[in-house]
Amino acid sequence: MAARVNVLEKPRRGLLIRVALLTCIGASGCQDIEGVQCTSADTTHSCCVKKNPTRLGVCDGIEGTEEGATFRSNTAPDGKTVTVAVGAATLSGAATVLVTMTDAAQFRKLLAQLDKVMEECVELAEQTVDRRRPTWEILDASRCKQEVGTDARGKPVTRAMQLGNEKHEEAFQCVEEKLGELIPGHYSLEQRYRYDRKTGKLELVSQGEEQQLMRQGRQRELLGTIQPDVVIHSGDPLQVRAVYDFKFPCIPGSPPTWTVYKRPPYQDLSQGAVYQDAFKAPTARVAPGKGVIRR
Repeated sequence: MAARVNVLEKPRRGLLIRVALLTCIGASGCQDIEGVQCTSADTTHSCCVKKNPTRLGVCDGIEGTEEGATFRSNTAPDGKTVTVAVGAATLSGAATVLVTMTDAAQFRKLLAQLDKVMEECVELAEQTVDRRRPTWEILDASRCKQEVGTDARGKPVTRAMQLGNEKHEEAFQCVEEKLGELIPGHYSLEQRYRYDRKTGKLELVSQGEEQQLMRQGRQRELLGTIQPDVVIHSGDPLQVRAVYDFKFPCIPGSPPTWTVYKRPPYQDLSQGAVYQDAFKAPTARVAPGKGVIRR
């Protein structure tokens, strides 16, 4: 049994922050641009790009580029607009990642590295949490369904959910450390999205909006939002390149299946099918002993 079945039961880790970024605009000096959501993984440059999607030139020369490098929009094979570095004799690490995200051959190599990171992190999380359990404890269907407490809204928490949440947190710490070195500014953890299947429109749901809706008792407005565990992106979380979701079955040996939604707007569809439809990017579930599964 995998944890975090209901999108409204999935806690936010507080990774999104509002950033007031100083960007120099022409000869008029710098302007404080506010109101755009950047993640803790963003570089100053990638955050600037988010804030100035149609005026990328204002981001030239700030943190994340080598001297002389300029950034412009380009169109990837899938039709998405992305940001790439051009005109620099030597590209910085951040600029190299931007190019890798848009070059099909290079991205396939990166995807293999990302898969390895995910596999290592779920294995580490499984082992770390299992070591905390009593050595005599045998997890079976009855014990996994046993209620061990309630959540902030008073809903029952089963042992399966408790273990799943603990393993997710361990995996997130591992992923954040590894991806922070491998692709800084190009990943998000537990980012919530609002997706309209009819129009194909995808938009971010900020932590502030989510918390406000919860405080006001308007949780129903979050129904239908989706929240993958890890999203790999171009530097803009709306330009998704790959999606991963962790699965930690409570009973050893149980298959790491996708959750199937029981209510509209995704009734009878699996998480994986919805993620694939929404993000148009490689989508995988990752489980201990099973690795990365893309089918």
